[in-house]
Amino acid sequence: MTWLAPVVLAGLVMLPRLASPQFGFLDDGLTLETGRTVSGRWNAVLHLNPETGRFVPAYWLVYSAIAMVGGVRPLAFFMFNAVILAALLAILARLVRRSAATRLQATIAMVLFAGCGPTIESFYTLSKPEPLQLLWMAGALLATAAAIDATPGRRAGLIALAASLSLFAYATKETSVVLIPIALAWLAIEWARGGPRRFTVTYIAINVAAAVAFLVLRAHYAQLGLSEGSYTRAYTPEWRVMGPALFRIAAWLLRDFAFLLPLLVFVAVGRPRPRRGWSRPAWYAGAWMAGWLAVFLPWPATFEYYLLPFAFGASAAAGMAAGAGWAARRRSQPAAGRRLAWSALVAAGLVWVMTVVNAGADARVQLTVDRANAALVDFLAGLPAGSRVLLNTVMNEYHLELPRHLVEIKGRPDIVVEPPRRAGSDAWPSADLFVITAELANRPSPTVRLALDEPGVARDRARLGRLLIGPSVPVYHEVLQARLVELGIHRWLCLVTVLPFIDPTFCPGDRPVLDRRLFTYGWQVHHLMRSPSSPERTRP
Repeated sequence: MTWLAPVVLAGLVMLPRLASPQFGFLDDGLTLETGRTVSGRWNAVLHLNPETGRFVPAYWLVYSAIAMVGGVRPLAFFMFNAVILAALLAILARLVRRSAATRLQATIAMVLFAGCGPTIESFYTLSKPEPLQLLWMAGALLATAAAIDATPGRRAGLIALAASLSLFAYATKETSVVLIPIALAWLAIEWARGGPRRFTVTYIAINVAAAVAFLVLRAHYAQLGLSEGSYTRAYTPEWRVMGPALFRIAAWLLRDFAFLLPLLVFVAVGRPRPRRGWSRPAWYAGAWMAGWLAVFLPWPATFEYYLLPFAFGASAAAGMAAGAGWAARRRSQPAAGRRLAWSALVAAGLVWVMTVVNAGADARVQLTVDRANAALVDFLAGLPAGSRVLLNTVMNEYHLELPRHLVEIKGRPDIVVEPPRRAGSDAWPSADLFVITAELANRPSPTVRLALDEPGVARDRARLGRLLIGPSVPVYHEVLQARLVELGIHRWLCLVTVLPFIDPTFCPGDRPVLDRRLFTYGWQVHHLMRSPSSPERTRP
């Protein structure tokens, strides 16, 4: 029964995604392409994407293996995601229980983690490093904790396992380096409390060893440093980057984790006596959460799935605090304490329902977008041999991913996907051309990561109007819709106008706090025939 609960909970969360599995236009084509390229040459993962400055061989190793075993079946990838989620829920419950918490506190932690926004986006999409990264880190934590009480022989094996898992975490995403300052913060907590330091010292040693091993591998195989890569050099600890990032992080926290606030008030004001000492791991969770927020401050983008490691610690802390509140509402407790406990539990429960509503909206947006994109690929796969396709959108990941989907999934390398035409070059084409233009309306802000926005799509449609001046035929038009309910409590931050670093994309002026709109996303394709004035091309 202990292992059944995480499996059932993960299955319930993943059921809509498993019922509608599709590859996405953000890195999934690259994953399939890489899996085919590696094809048994596992050392190739040490040399991938050198121009970006990244070195993540463990990430590519796992996803290449899934691509080789599962092929081009997205269901296989999402089933793997479901297994990872179940494993994370089980490890989370085990860690909370090892922290002297009750079964109720562990159950609450699992439910909170399974239903939060970062979990939905991370597991409803593919090719994300965060689920794997968190799995390795959580497994290393559990192995380290188990090693403390183990026999000498078993202890050595568990420590070796923890070090290996930590190395995999570093080699899955570079932000794992924050584990070292987090572990040092844990040591400081024990120093201040006069508690045992065996676990924290062991965990520090494991992470330092893993970090050194990772840096040695990186120095030997990576061709560019972090400051030299086309991707990694954007990591800039400057206020012009960190200011807006701080606002975005605060907005995400208010949107997805506002239920923490009443629980924190209860713990700070009520000072409930910890049952068997759960306050120590609560401090650990706080240091973990702070570290996983700080590491993303120097990054110019803040996506919801970045907060998955934070959500792991937040769920543990909230589970322990909620369990303490549940114990404090008993008649044996003082009346003032009972009232505070009930108030905190009711407020946290109501706010948690609001965050689940937003997570559900994220899920519906992701499913709608992926279904529409998959339907477009299905249509394009039926075009005549050697067709030319103009993707009429601003340059983004879609221009790299669409041809990869056509090659890797549909086996159509003959279809040429062209970028948008330069300004002033909207003259009628001299050869047949299929023009793809997106439709997008009422996109929530923020939501799961999309490469398109409404102002950009409006400009694309204007460009299409300039193209449609000669013989053309609309050959495809499919738009999907989803009724969304969005509770934008994060928009209250936008009212604090004294902040100089508000991100305007998080503050749409036409959106109320409670917003019910019909999200629309899809594609239209026009066949532009050869201009009558252009000469016929002679076939070879």
